[in-house]
Amino acid sequence: MDSIINDYLHIALVDAMNVNLGEYYEMKLRRLIVKGIAANKTEVLRMAVTAYERQIEEEEERLVVAKAAEEEARWKNRGRKSISFDELLRRNGIDKGKL
Repeated sequence: MDSIINDYLHIALVDAMNVNLGEYYEMKLRRLIVKGIAANKTEVLRMAVTAYERQIEEEEERLVVAKAAEEEARWKNRGRKSISFDELLRRNGIDKGKL
């Protein structure tokens, strides 16, 4: 995922892409700069992309946990004994280190 974000940042920032955000978002950018949260529009956009990436990763983690819980429920409904969370991850091909 990091490479995807870096590719987009490269396109948007290094290649000096012009983006028309419209007055609504321009106003939001200016407000953040005036508040001192960021020094310029580029910094605001970098922060936004980073925050969005974190949000996506958290959602992916929630989905992994939900999938594991569903799998656990299926096992219990079949009358089988519970298995560990690590075993659920392994059976679903999920690398625990990426959580």
